[in-house]
Amino acid sequence: MTIFSIDNIFDETKLHDIYDQLSKVDGNKSLVDELQSYVQDQVKLLKDFKYAIDQSTTITMSDPKGQIKYVDDNFCKITGYSKDELLNRTHRVINSGYHDSAFFKDLWDTILAGHVWNGEIKIRAKDASLIWLSTTIVPILHDDGTVHAFIAFRNDITEKKNIEEQLVEALNNDYRRVLQELMNLVFRVKMSDTDEGYYFTMVEGKLAKKIAFSNGMVFDQNLQIKSLLIQEKLDQVFRGEQVTFKYKIGDLSLYTMLSPIMEGDQVVEVIGSSVDITSLEEAEEQIKYFAYTDPLTNLPNRSKFRSDLESHLEKRDQYPFSVLLCDIDRLKYINDALGEFAGDKVIAVVAKRLEEILGDQGELYRYGGDEFIAIMHGSHQQVDLISDEMIKSIKKPIPIASKEFYVTSTIGISNHKQTGITPDELIHHASAAVHYGKVSGRNSKLFYSPNMNKKYNSLILLEGEIRAALHKNEFMLHYQPKVNVVTGEIIGMEALVRWFHKERGYIPPNDFIPLTEETGLIIQLGEWVIRQACKQHVEWMDKGMDPFSIAVNVSAIELQRNDFAEKVFRIIEETGMDPSHLVIEITENSVMQNTEDCINTMNKLRERGISLSIDDFGTGYSSFGYLRKFPINYLKIDQSFIKNALTDASNAEIVKAMIQIAHTFGLKVVAEGVEDPEILSFIGTQQCDYYQGYFFSEPLPPLEIEKLMTVKSN
Repeated sequence: MTIFSIDNIFDETKLHDIYDQLSKVDGNKSLVDELQSYVQDQVKLLKDFKYAIDQSTTITMSDPKGQIKYVDDNFCKITGYSKDELLNRTHRVINSGYHDSAFFKDLWDTILAGHVWNGEIKIRAKDASLIWLSTTIVPILHDDGTVHAFIAFRNDITEKKNIEEQLVEALNNDYRRVLQELMNLVFRVKMSDTDEGYYFTMVEGKLAKKIAFSNGMVFDQNLQIKSLLIQEKLDQVFRGEQVTFKYKIGDLSLYTMLSPIMEGDQVVEVIGSSVDITSLEEAEEQIKYFAYTDPLTNLPNRSKFRSDLESHLEKRDQYPFSVLLCDIDRLKYINDALGEFAGDKVIAVVAKRLEEILGDQGELYRYGGDEFIAIMHGSHQQVDLISDEMIKSIKKPIPIASKEFYVTSTIGISNHKQTGITPDELIHHASAAVHYGKVSGRNSKLFYSPNMNKKYNSLILLEGEIRAALHKNEFMLHYQPKVNVVTGEIIGMEALVRWFHKERGYIPPNDFIPLTEETGLIIQLGEWVIRQACKQHVEWMDKGMDPFSIAVNVSAIELQRNDFAEKVFRIIEETGMDPSHLVIEITENSVMQNTEDCINTMNKLRERGISLSIDDFGTGYSSFGYLRKFPINYLKIDQSFIKNALTDASNAEIVKAMIQIAHTFGLKVVAEGVEDPEILSFIGTQQCDYYQGYFFSEPLPPLEIEKLMTVKSN
């Protein structure tokens, strides 16, 4: 068979054969139909060729192996090759390398099957320029359907493709500019043909510049990101999944979403977007920090403590621990007197001291208000030692605004040893020990014991009874004489509160006074004591008794109140008491807790003629330097020194020193607890001024005092 010719579009042999058969069999319809079909097919083929020729600028012919057998002048002109350079060679001579193997496989599969192939092919000219050709390849077949040759009709569409590429590039540039202005990172990832790694085909966005990402970077190589997380996520997406995850690059936290791009059922590429969530992460960390941190002390707070306590309980068999609840005594009164600034300063200083003492033996937390709580590892002895150190450290002076303040603390300790104990029970046990310690005198530490619950419950009941006793006027005052050491003359009385319960009988002051201080009832009770003592003194003076002073004890809580002096003045006016006969007795500890303000209050009292006395000297801070600052009249030496003065040489020397220094400062000295003549003789030889004690008289009710005064005067 020859290639299509204008002069012979029909196969003459085929036509003669059909004609001969028609002449032998008149009217054979099937042969007529065959002839008609054949003519129609050939005419259609003619039209296809004519269209291809009309539309094409070049024509080439190849054999079934792809070797060029015919080429026209136009093709030579377009490619720059001569006919001799092209004939009997394959089209590889003009292959640009632009198309992949899959492209050519599809082309050959189509034409070898006898079908026409249409498409666009990018070729390389002799001068290395690239040319786009719109191509139609028509297979010429033998009668048996096998390929005889291929005719290729081509049109040069390079200009058109260049315009398209320019438009696409412009669109891509616009698209890229949009992406570049985005704050996040947008990228496309493909799988490498040479290995199992991945590489970027596009990286855009301001975040890309920030983290120095660029096209072509391969995760396992250039980026030096060895994280299995990234590999796993990309593996997932190339299996067709959509994935989101968080990842850190340097100091940046990124939130990334990866989506697969599908062609059929194959993932050919992954498109991803990463957002910088560093500020969000930092905000979350800050929120978490504030949720678990006390802003005043920077210590972990109550919530963090509860969380950590549960963790410790789960591991208590391997890591034994104790819970220490530390309560700052009377911090409320510093806040009331000086404002929250002073209270905050105290809390901050105490926090630092406790942290230093606890060290790496445990974790300290701000539990709230005036309370700290600690989880401490170690034995009972270690906990005992550390808690003692805490008590001592808190007692040290705290400088605030060029002043020094003193506070004490009470620590309650519970441990995990009880089987099945819960976090709430551990906290409750430590709290019970604290409250029991407070009503037992403060400034101490106590290990929890089960009987504390019963004792604490009884104290709660006692508080209610104290309130009722104040309301029903069940308290009364007894008076203990203050006696001149030399003359034996009664020069004053000390008013001491007594409680005779209707059902429980006599209740010692040590059983209820600390509780009144803890509950704040001391304010009401103290005011009652001052008023009752003043009324009694006026009554005695009205009866014609010789003038003497009357002393009342005032707690630190009362003295630190801003209105204390005014309250005393009001009572004096209401009762008609001569202020020169009133002595206010205060402990040195109460003055040291708020020195400057306490001194101001003391000065106000002195200006009205009221005398002041430091009670129980030697049991607290015992600084003789402070005696010079205090506007006091009397110094009372605690009975613990007096009682042992004859049996303990060091005590005797201390008593001597106290008396001598007090006299140096112009103070009168009162010895407490004198119970025998030998002690009286000793303090007499040391020029002590006055004494109190059972040697002369125990505290007596008013009527007994009147009898005693009558006997003495007679």
